[in-house]
Amino acid sequence: MRRKLGFVPVGIMLVATLAVAQTPARAGAAAATAPSASATVTEARATIHGRVSTDADAAASAGNAYWTPERMRAARPAPMPDGVDTVDGEALDRPGRIGAARDVATPAAPRSSTAGVRAAVDGASQGTQSVNASPGVGRVFFTHNDEDFFCSGGTINNPQANMVSTAGHCVHPGDGGSVWFDNWAYAPEFTDGVALHGLWFAKEFTSVEGWVDWGYLWWDFAFVTMHPRNGDRLVHVTGGQGLSVNKSKSLTALLLGYPGEAPYDGQSQYYAQGGIKAAGAQRVKLKDCPLNHGSSGGPFLRAWDNDLRFGYVNSVMSYKYSGNMYGPYFDDDVLDIYNVAKNKQ
Repeated sequence: MRRKLGFVPVGIMLVATLAVAQTPARAGAAAATAPSASATVTEARATIHGRVSTDADAAASAGNAYWTPERMRAARPAPMPDGVDTVDGEALDRPGRIGAARDVATPAAPRSSTAGVRAAVDGASQGTQSVNASPGVGRVFFTHNDEDFFCSGGTINNPQANMVSTAGHCVHPGDGGSVWFDNWAYAPEFTDGVALHGLWFAKEFTSVEGWVDWGYLWWDFAFVTMHPRNGDRLVHVTGGQGLSVNKSKSLTALLLGYPGEAPYDGQSQYYAQGGIKAAGAQRVKLKDCPLNHGSSGGPFLRAWDNDLRFGYVNSVMSYKYSGNMYGPYFDDDVLDIYNVAKNKQ
């Protein structure tokens, strides 16, 4: 199914920080009209103030000048796509390429840490465990149509130590246009309105034609290559999540993000946890999830290690319907896109 940009909150806890006005992607029925190449990679260089950010120092100078504390506080939660609820189980309209279950990146702790361990907050105040905030999850900021928004994202321990995973609708409106979001910044472990590990700025976006051109919900993901900061690479400073593909669609997951609609304010990390289920066309869902807008792009994490504060990204938060949080299922098509992005400098 296609999606329009649109939002809602299992046991969810606050860990550290997220919201956007949207340009809806095209909606409608039409799997039959979609091109067969929906899994084709789509890439774009990131911009600051509309100019391609090729130099890390220049991007940091312009980006930090733009994202003042006041502007970050004023950013709105990015709207989630409009989706529909689906019954538990599979659907045949997007069968996907499901190969052997495997972990294609493994979690890594920061090379050094000066920050203490912080607790994530249970969004529903009924979580089953105490969860530590992850330095490998952060708040995303961007500009679109002269408005400032925020989403969520997570670092991935890729070979170049410079990757953030997020939702496709946090980098591009999914309307088939050529305009990607501007002033894209990532604040790892954003807490009480403070970027604890500094602001990091995007260098390049890697997503998929099925999202960018067609707005299909099962393609609502992206990988973002980040500039270094003060000569350091992102994952070396914050650590990185692992990445899994082709895993069971019925497993226990922890969701981390920055919900920004009441009762949340997007200033700290919150979590939800529970058993995910298959949800129609190459999607998974967590039922009764309290997280809402601003959480977009935050990871579904399997095999969470609460001491390490990392796990394996198995999906990202895409949209909510009837209290259930949906995300694209990570299969070999997602792996192909990751393989394109993972070695970008």
